[in-house]
Amino acid sequence: MQLTTLLALLFAAPEPAPAAPVAPPPAVCPAGTRLVEGTHYEHVQRLCTTWRRGHCYSFLPGMLALEPVATPVRVCMDEHEWPNREGKRPEVMMRFVEAEKKCASVGKRLCSEFEWELACEGPETLPWPYGHTFDADACNASKEFIPYSEAKLNHEEKRVREVETWRLYQGETSGSRPRCASSFGVKDLVGNVEEWVLTSRKAWRYRSSLKGGFWAKPWAHCRGTNDSHGPMFRYYEIGFRCCKDPEETVTEPVPAPAPAATQEMTPSP
Repeated sequence: MQLTTLLALLFAAPEPAPAAPVAPPPAVCPAGTRLVEGTHYEHVQRLCTTWRRGHCYSFLPGMLALEPVATPVRVCMDEHEWPNREGKRPEVMMRFVEAEKKCASVGKRLCSEFEWELACEGPETLPWPYGHTFDADACNASKEFIPYSEAKLNHEEKRVREVETWRLYQGETSGSRPRCASSFGVKDLVGNVEEWVLTSRKAWRYRSSLKGGFWAKPWAHCRGTNDSHGPMFRYYEIGFRCCKDPEETVTEPVPAPAPAATQEMTPSP
């Protein structure tokens, strides 16, 4: 019995080595967009080290718990807020449904909530695009709040709405604060204008959500979703940016070389 077992072990076929993971093909993103790729975790737990007036302004680096659901993300995201041009001021007073149409008009779509969060946090899952501690100068998020007129913002005459909007507007030109950029190269995700996104979390009541805060919301960071407004809502500090699924480059297989021709030999007499 022992000899039979030994022979079986000696002549058994070796187990095949595990297959190497197949890397996705290289992505091609349109000009003016950045590739955002990685794994998004629906829940992130951090340790707050600076707490002021109900908000956290600093987190302890290295203390991080990532909790499921884990979602793979691979998307081309506009580098700037709409109209996605460096040096231009972002547009506001746009409804979610209007933002969808604007993105579709250039062959794109609105970004999802999870895509936006991964783009902001980067692979390091940072609370702010620039690090673990709030910096009042990094992004446009520390302006003084200006009281608004609800009646004028909702007035039936467009001119009245526009005058009130520009009285309140404190958005800065896109890309004017170089440090307000994530490791993916996406800019002004925190502050400047609040951004419409397509809802990813099932708990939220609308398909429309808002991310990033605006110019007078210093406690805004990469997490935290404003889920209070439906697709027809508009306001003086709400804008958006667009996303697009990347095109995959197709690598043509290299043909195998043709076998070398063999020379016929004439047998000797």
